[in-house]
Amino acid sequence: MQRLIPCLEQAYENQSWVSGIKTGFKELDMFSAGWQQSELIVIAAPPKMGKTAFALSVLNNSMLDSELGAHWFSTNLSKLQLTKMLICNNLNVALHALLRSNSDLSLIKEISDNFRFTGVAFNDSPFLTINDIDKILSDEYEAYGKITDNVVIIDNVNQLNYLDNSNLELTDKFYQLKALARKYEIPIICLLDTDIPKSYFEDYETSLRVMEQNKVRDSSIDTLIQIFRPEYYGITEFEDGKSCLGFADIIVSGRAVKYGTVRLKYDQQSFKFSEMDVTLKHCE
Repeated sequence: MQRLIPCLEQAYENQSWVSGIKTGFKELDMFSAGWQQSELIVIAAPPKMGKTAFALSVLNNSMLDSELGAHWFSTNLSKLQLTKMLICNNLNVALHALLRSNSDLSLIKEISDNFRFTGVAFNDSPFLTINDIDKILSDEYEAYGKITDNVVIIDNVNQLNYLDNSNLELTDKFYQLKALARKYEIPIICLLDTDIPKSYFEDYETSLRVMEQNKVRDSSIDTLIQIFRPEYYGITEFEDGKSCLGFADIIVSGRAVKYGTVRLKYDQQSFKFSEMDVTLKHCE
């Protein structure tokens, strides 16, 4: 109660519907009221759908100009890979342009002058376990009396173990991570690989219905965010016949959120999700 009332009072004073950490996507925040303390949020989609890009977009949207920070634990991407993706997302730079920047002094200057993202700490330790994450957070809590980074992101939870148990079921992983979220009073965001067969996805309308039926079933998950990009399944048109290339539907469900779907734009070149009314201009 002592921590809840100040959050609600601040939201009231700011005339905001968001009492948690903003994702930077207004419609999404309207459904969830932001990412809340002590909650377990799961971002789910098949591999290569854009889960990492979505999490990076949230970091850039809501943390770049604030005092918020994040612990990012990666089980499959290195710190260097994630940093490249973060730069692309932050400055809207295509990855191929970044990789050839040794011959482009203007791009190097752009990165040097404008990239000031210091709010995220990447940890790419191999064979990462839930116990390792608990130890890192515990050491920080003992040193500062709180977790100085306000969000924990785990990419991805499928490859995460508990102690030396590599056969831990997802349900057990979620239970352990929910316990950490409660222990340290921070939101924990897990990126989860799913494997819904492509044969289920015939057209846009049928495919979206399949995704919408896949709601939260694990009692440890507070919010489930599913990413659906029709072109991933070879679907090129919405139900009205318009092109769906470059778009993504974000499907939100959970026990404390309003169920709904938010449509965003997705740019694969810069690993960036953006709202529909945002115009992206690449630094090529």
